[in-house]
Amino acid sequence: MSGFNIAELMPFYLDETDEHIAGLNDALLRLEQDPADVRALQEAFRMFHSIKGASVVMGFQPVNRLTHHLESLFEQLRSKRRTLDRSVLDLTFRCLDDLRDYHRDLRAQGQSAVDLSALTTEVDATVRGETVPAPVSAPAQTPAPAKEPEPRPLLDSTTIEEPNRVAVTVVFEAGLPLADMKARLVLNRLSSRGRVISTDPPVERMDEAHPPSRFTVILAADADPAELRSLADVAGVVEIRIDRESPAEIEPSPESEGTPDAGPEPGPSAAEVSTVPPATADRKRVRVAETIRVDSDRLDHLMNLAGELVITKARFVAIARGLEELFRGSSARDEPNRIREAREQVKALGEAIHGLGRVSDGLQKGVLDTRMVPIGPLFERFRRVIRDLGHSSGKGVHLKLGGEKTELDKRMIDELSDPLIHMVRNAVDHGLEPPEERIAAGKPRAGTVSLLASHRGNSVVITVVDDGRGIDVDRLRRKVVARGLVDADEARGLSDRELIAFIWHPGLSTAETVTEISGRGVGMDIVKSRIENLSGAVDVRAVPGQGTTFTVRLPLTLAIMSRLLVRVHDEIYAIPLDHIDEIVETRPGQVYRVQGRPAIEIRERVVALARLDDVFRWGGGEHPSLRNGSRGNGNSDGDSRKTVVIVQNGETTIGLVVDELIGMQEVVLKSLEKNFQAIPGLSGASILGDGRVSLILDLDAVIEMLGRRTSRRVSAESTANGGA
Repeated sequence: MSGFNIAELMPFYLDETDEHIAGLNDALLRLEQDPADVRALQEAFRMFHSIKGASVVMGFQPVNRLTHHLESLFEQLRSKRRTLDRSVLDLTFRCLDDLRDYHRDLRAQGQSAVDLSALTTEVDATVRGETVPAPVSAPAQTPAPAKEPEPRPLLDSTTIEEPNRVAVTVVFEAGLPLADMKARLVLNRLSSRGRVISTDPPVERMDEAHPPSRFTVILAADADPAELRSLADVAGVVEIRIDRESPAEIEPSPESEGTPDAGPEPGPSAAEVSTVPPATADRKRVRVAETIRVDSDRLDHLMNLAGELVITKARFVAIARGLEELFRGSSARDEPNRIREAREQVKALGEAIHGLGRVSDGLQKGVLDTRMVPIGPLFERFRRVIRDLGHSSGKGVHLKLGGEKTELDKRMIDELSDPLIHMVRNAVDHGLEPPEERIAAGKPRAGTVSLLASHRGNSVVITVVDDGRGIDVDRLRRKVVARGLVDADEARGLSDRELIAFIWHPGLSTAETVTEISGRGVGMDIVKSRIENLSGAVDVRAVPGQGTTFTVRLPLTLAIMSRLLVRVHDEIYAIPLDHIDEIVETRPGQVYRVQGRPAIEIRERVVALARLDDVFRWGGGEHPSLRNGSRGNGNSDGDSRKTVVIVQNGETTIGLVVDELIGMQEVVLKSLEKNFQAIPGLSGASILGDGRVSLILDLDAVIEMLGRRTSRRVSAESTANGGA
C-alpha cells in the first residue's frame, strides 16, 4: 500500500455511514410498529455491523466501540434473549442521533466534538443487564451539545489500537538537487512498512517551500530500527535518526515554520497526529469532498455526447483548413470559383455550428442531470422527526408523503433539510390541536402532516400541510401590536394575509407558552432567508379550523436557468420564466388609472402596471435616461404602445413595462452577494454572449417591494385628503 492515504476513503465512508444511519432509523420505526418484524431486525443488525467494520478501517475508535455494543444488543434481540421494548428503542434512537452528529461534524470540518462515551457505557450496561440512568433526551433533530472542551482530530491516534509510533528523520546533504523528490522517495519506501501518520514538512507544501534540508515521517509500525534505517537510506541522505518517543518532542523543520517574520508553531502533540491529509496534520480544518451517486446511464449519455463533440471539432478543423486553402495563392481568374466554394464552406460552417449547439445543449442537460437526485430520501428522514415530535408533544401525528420521485439539485436538497424541519415543527406544535380538542371539533384524534413535492414548469414546489387549527389572526394581530411592529389602528386595517405575513418577522411567535420544540419566535425568519438564498420563495396560507399550508417554490437547479431577457433603459434584465403569465402589447386608450396608478384590463382582470424605476434607483437617484424627461416606451399614458410582461408570484399579478423584448436565453447564475453585495430585488447576475452583464430579477422581492411602496403612497394620499 505504498503511498496510500487512508483519508482518501473519507468521502466514501461518510456517504455509506449516512445511508446506514438513515436505514437504521427506518428499520427502528418499523420495529416500533411491529416488534416481531424479523426482516427489520436483521437489517438493523447488519447495518450496525457494517458501520462497526468501516469505523475500524478508518480508525474511529469511539464509533467502533459504540456500534460494537449496539451489535451485541441486537444480537440478543435476534436470538430472542431480550425483548424489544420502548427503553431499548429510545436508547438506540439516541445513539443514532449522536452518530449522525459525529459524522456530520467530520464532513463539515474534519473533526468532531461529539462525545460517544456516555452512550457507549449505557449500551454496554444494557447488554450486561445493568441499569444506568438515561439522560433526558433532547428535542428532535437538536444537535447534542459538545461535551469535550476541545474537538478531537479526524482520526484520534490516542484511541486507536495500533502499533508503536516512530519518527524517522533524514538529513540531506547541503545543496542536494531535487531534495523534495528524495523526500518523496523516502516516504514511499517507509510507507511500505507501516502506516504513515504525518510528515514534516507536509508533502503537499514541499513544492511551495525551499528544498528541505531534512524530512520527518511519523509512522505507526512494528519494525526493527535497522530495517527502517535501511529503507530511509537513499542517495543524498547524510544522517538518519530514529525516535520512538512522543512526536510532540520532534521539533518542526525550518521548512515548515513559515516566513521568517512568523513564529514557528509547536509540533503536533500525540493527540493531534493523525492519518489525515497534511492540511489537517498542520492544524488546518479540512472539509471532506462531497460525492454524489450518478446513474451509469447518465454517464454513458455524457460519454456519447463527448464523442459527438470530438467529431464536431474535427469538422470545424476541416472547414477552417478548406477556407485557408481556398484563399491561398488564387488569382483573379479564379474569383468566381473561389466565391462559389466559399459559399459552400460558409454553409458547411453553419451546419457545424448547428451541430455544436445541439451537442452543447445535450452536454449541459446531461451535466445538470448528474446533479439531480430524488427528494424522497430527504422526505423519509421526517418519519423519525414526526415520531419524536409526537412523543415530546403528546400529540398523535401521522406523516403523509407525496412526490418522492421529484428530482432537485443535490446541493439544494442538502440546504432544504433545516427549513423543512422548522416548518414541520411549527405544524406539530402550533398547528395541530391536542387530541381532546381535535375530538371535540369532530376531527380524528391523530393529526396529519403532509410533505408533498411536484414539478411546475421550471420549478419544484414543496408543500408542508397540516390539518390543525390554522393561524389565529386575532392573536397574531395582538402580538404584532404588542411588539410595536404596527400601531393598533393600522393593525385593524390589515387583511388576514397581510397579518399572516408577519410570522416571518424575527422573534415573533403566536405560541402562548414556550415548549422544548418552539415558542421563542426563532426559526421562521431563518426559513424565509434560507429559501431566498436558494433563489426560492415561501408562502403561507391558513384556514381557521382546517389547517395551514406552507408552499416553497424553488428552481430546479442553481447553475443554469432559462430566462426572458428584456431591456429597460440601457440595462438588460433577466426574468424567470416560471413567473411569467403572458406578454402583451397595449395601445393608446387601453391604459387607465386605478387609485392613481396605471392599469390595464386583460380578460376581465385588472392588472396594475409598474416599471423598474418604481423599485430601483441608479446611483442614488433616477436613471440617467430619465433626467431629460424621457420615460422609454411607456410610463406616460399618452405613449403609443407599451410592451408589458405579466408576472406573478402566486398571489399577486402585475404588468411589468419594459422597453424591449430581447428573447429567451439560458443564463449562468452568478452570486451578487459573493462578488459584490446583496441587492433587494436582484437574485444574481449573468454574462451575456456579447460580454454585457445581465441582472437577474428576484420577482418575488420586486412584487413585494412594489406592494409596500404602493400601500405607503395610498396611505399618504388618504391622509392628505383627509387633512384637507
